[in-house]
Amino acid sequence: MISAEDTIAGLNDALSLRRRVRSVVQLSGAGAVVALVAVLWLTEDGLPVRTQVGFTAVVLAGLAVMARAVYVLRQRGHLFAKDKVIAGWIASGCAVLLAIGLALAGHIGLGAPFVLAAVAYLLFTHRAKRRLERR
Repeated sequence: MISAEDTIAGLNDALSLRRRVRSVVQLSGAGAVVALVAVLWLTEDGLPVRTQVGFTAVVLAGLAVMARAVYVLRQRGHLFAKDKVIAGWIASGCAVLLAIGLALAGHIGLGAPFVLAAVAYLLFTHRAKRRLERR
């Protein structure tokens, strides 16, 4: 069991090196994907509408991941799982977009597992955040 003194001392700790490195990797990876898709999108002429919608979804999802990584890196201390809740919302939004895209392509049931997994993760992160806030 963690004592009250340990919890209070942990409040003043800086973001761990592991978490910082993970956020830098996420920022770099999402930036690379956004740049690659954006360059491909801008240099190809006459792309079908469905392809343009898909590229838009990938760019928006990448920008959301980049924004979350920047948010984590800008924080000086513990986030109390706020960043995980944000990641859960991003995952849920992307899963819903994927499910809609698959449904429009004629594969109605294929998106449901992704949506269920993302919503389960979102509920898990909300519960973890509440537990940390109560502590």
